[in-house]
Parts: sequence; structure tokens; C-alpha cells
Amino acid sequence: NNDITYFQTTGLQLLPRFECVYLNAPHTTKQCYPGLDQFSDGPWYIWADPTKSQSDQEEQWDKSLNFLAKYCEEHGPFDGVYGFSQGAAMVADFSHPKIWRERFQMKQCPWKFAILACGASSQSLTFNKGTTPTMIGVPSFHTFGEKDRFLVDSKKIADLWAPPHCVTHLHGGGHVIDSQILKREPKMFVKLNNFLILQYRSSLNAKH
Repeated sequence: NNDITYFQTTGLQLLPRFECVYLNAPHTTKQCYPGLDQFSDGPWYIWADPTKSQSDQEEQWDKSLNFLAKYCEEHGPFDGVYGFSQGAAMVADFSHPKIWRERFQMKQCPWKFAILACGASSQSLTFNKGTTPTMIGVPSFHTFGEKDRFLVDSKKIADLWAPPHCVTHLHGGGHVIDSQILKREPKMFVKLNNFLILQYRSSLNAKH
């Protein structure tokens, strides 16, 4: 949900450092993750509804990839992308050249770096089905909570990104990114800040 993502990007201090645009997922669901309803009144948007059958989830995920590709073609490219929970899996899937290049015939990935928080739904990824693909080469920052019930899922998604451009941080909370997280997690603040500075410098070097 855009309103929740706005709250999270503010907490991560991506605003006002970046001009951010927000995108709701294309499908809706009647349920939200417990606790998120205090930040949004709904409706609840989702990339694929886990309460549906496997075939329906796969169909929704496929439509979501098409939806994201169309948005990127019309509004991109972007410097970076942020994904939370299931959105982190969607970003991971699209960041692999098997999706943006082979499937959607894009000349380049629509973003130069990715920030992923509390990843979930790793089983929905399509680029790694039936093959042993190369790792995702886009620079990435991953944060996940030690009390998050999706912690294993988060780490599975992070493991798909190629080092040494993959930075991770385990924070002390659960499946949440709130407005005070960087105050509680000074090490995360330093890691994220250094990551963003590196991406900024890389962008400058690419222009010269």
C-alpha cells in the first residue's frame, strides 16, 4: 500500500533525500498482515494473494510482473527501488535479466540499486524455476528482523543477490519498518547511508 510505503521510506530517511514515486500492487485482498492496519485504512493491495490456490497465485504473480513492466516502461528508468515483504520478492524477480531483458526485452534493468525490507514470498519467484540461474547483479541493501516470522524467507531472497554489492542488516524487530527504526538501529543507519553514498558516487562516475 502506498501509504504504508510512504511511512516506511520516511522512516528509512529515503525522503527527502530522494524523489520517491509509489506504486500499489495490482491485486486486492481482504486481509492484511497483523498490525499494518494501524497505518492504513485499506483497501489492501497485493502482488499475489497467498489465500488463493497455487495456480491462481501464479496467474496473479504473472499479471503483476506485466503490470510492473508497463509502469517502468512508461515512467522509468529509476535510480533505485524499494520493496517490503512480498514487494521485496517482486523486486528480486524483476531485477534478474531473465525477467527484464529476456521476458520484457528491456535494454537495461529499470533501476540501478534495490533496497529490500523484510522479504517474503520467495516461493513466488519465477526467474529461478527449473534452472540454476546467475545471481542478481544489481547492488542491493537488505534488512530483516530477527523476530520476523518470515526471516528465513528474507534470507533466501538476499542470498539471490551477488556479493560484494549485497549488503545485509539484521534488525531487532519483526516484520515491520517504522518511523524510529534508524534511531533504534544506529548500525543500520550507517550501513544504509554508506550504501546510498556508494550508489550516488557510482552514478556520478557512470556519467563521466
